Amino acid sequence: MTGVHDHTKRREDVGDRYRLTRIAFDVISAFGCLRAQGLPGPVIVGVLAEHGYSSSSVHNQLVRMVQRNILTSERLGRVSIYRLSPRILSGFMDIAGDREEPTFEGRFHCVMYSIPESARMQRDRFQYVSRMLGYRQLRPGLLLSFADLSDALSAQLPAVVEPGWCEYATIEPAEMASAKRMTARAFDVESATLELPPLESELAALSQDGSHPGGGLPEMPLVKFFDIYFEVARAVMTHPILPSELVGSEQPAVRFRTLMDRCNLEYYLRFDQQILECAGSSSAFDLIEWLPNS
Repeated sequence: MTGVHDHTKRREDVGDRYRLTRIAFDVISAFGCLRAQGLPGPVIVGVLAEHGYSSSSVHNQLVRMVQRNILTSERLGRVSIYRLSPRILSGFMDIAGDREEPTFEGRFHCVMYSIPESARMQRDRFQYVSRMLGYRQLRPGLLLSFADLSDALSAQLPAVVEPGWCEYATIEPAEMASAKRMTARAFDVESATLELPPLESELAALSQDGSHPGGGLPEMPLVKFFDIYFEVARAVMTHPILPSELVGSEQPAVRFRTLMDRCNLEYYLRFDQQILECAGSSSAFDLIEWLPNS
């Protein structure tokens, strides 16, 4: 269980209230593992007990996630039902298998902004929301995207107050080589490439190099497996699929999603029944809101 508790310490998260922490990820993963759109609090507590979390730590985390608009909650008698917010639900489409590739029309859509340190909370939220939508930073104060996301960004943020400012524009590179360089820098393709080998090695060990899914490392506990799952999911969320004409057909983002598929298969073969039985033992089991066709 050491891996879980290494990730839940607050040292690295101080000052970054928008970062998706490990325990927040594990809460969200409970919805995916059970293929549910609404989960009662007792079920979440029970599932996360399998990960090594105490009841009090889960309850505290659920309160924080509601405050951060990651979850919504509804009281039904003595039980709270939690649901993923629409923003978070849409952000997890990649983990569910989305493979849509954006189109490069010869120009980037960009956001130019300046928000001073005196409005740090607004700046942090601005950067977090823009990243969730798909923008990436080319340089300080300049974000790029392949689609015009200005309406969506404006709708989720209050107006930037003076002396801060924000403007939307487009950038048209003079040549394709320049567009490729800007894409590689803004979307950190080199870093993504370096993340791949250790993750691919770990998934290969679990599946015996792909020849026997679920057959490698049979004694691996749930907690250790989710250490790997967390790293793969974080890579998927960090590195969106890019136009292949700018980064090639073998781009890291596609390979991360292949690893995500393999993680989902390994989970199903190793732990699916364990988590279903855990949820089934809860008195609140009948309050689970299942996803269609689950």
